[in-house]
Amino acid sequence: MTRLRAEDILDMAENLKEYNKQLLNNVGKALWEIAAHANGHRQAEINDLVQFGPVAVIPVSSGQGIINGFSGSVQKIIEFLGFPAFVTGGHDVGGLAEAIEKGGKVIFLADDDHFVAINLAKGKVVDNGKATGKGYAAALDLMSGGLRDKKVLLLGAGPVGMGAAAFMSAQGAKVFVYDINRPQAEKLKDVVPGVQIVQDFYQALSEYKLLFDATPSAEIIGKEFIREDTMIAAPGIPLGLSQECLPLLAGRLVHDMLEIGVATMLFEALA
Repeated sequence: MTRLRAEDILDMAENLKEYNKQLLNNVGKALWEIAAHANGHRQAEINDLVQFGPVAVIPVSSGQGIINGFSGSVQKIIEFLGFPAFVTGGHDVGGLAEAIEKGGKVIFLADDDHFVAINLAKGKVVDNGKATGKGYAAALDLMSGGLRDKKVLLLGAGPVGMGAAAFMSAQGAKVFVYDINRPQAEKLKDVVPGVQIVQDFYQALSEYKLLFDATPSAEIIGKEFIREDTMIAAPGIPLGLSQECLPLLAGRLVHDMLEIGVATMLFEALA
């Protein structure tokens, strides 16, 4: 799991409304609608879920320590979706005890290796990696007008790629995966039926107009691979696109640091 830096999320809470407008322009749906689509929820179901109870976000100090602003950003995303949420004053075990004492129904917590949402009543654990993949795949499905019978190039076969492949395959997409670690790509192919592995990275980039970048590699996609009809969902951190690509993808790129992943985690935890 890529560890965020404090500067990555510095202005996230203040920019949620603007980011939501960007999603409406690019994808045609708001943040909550993308997360709902990822989990098969309808609006009436979401309205019922809001009554479920508060969500607790617990800071965790193990490993490299607490990322300044991380817990607060997660809280603000959850509240933006219409759910009550709070960050515990304590951290680690003390924070967990506080979350339960204050009636938290779902808890969010992260260390260096895991970021999860846990539905305490159901004993359900949702992993950020797979949920983020599913959420971004839902965004690509909506942005492209539906993935059925369309070819998608998936870069990266880790947890995010796994979640994306499963969702896109279920939507009827023809998923082609590239990973520098061939055994990892083989593993994804075994788990998600119908996925095909591509051998040549640059040749593949030149052949597909729908891209899903689930890699942790910076600027691996140059402007020469961007066409007028290219659409990209890019949850990977750092962004895998060169800076020259960005103006060429106006209205056809989905990328953020936390928002879609957290929203999808919450709706999956409540499902």
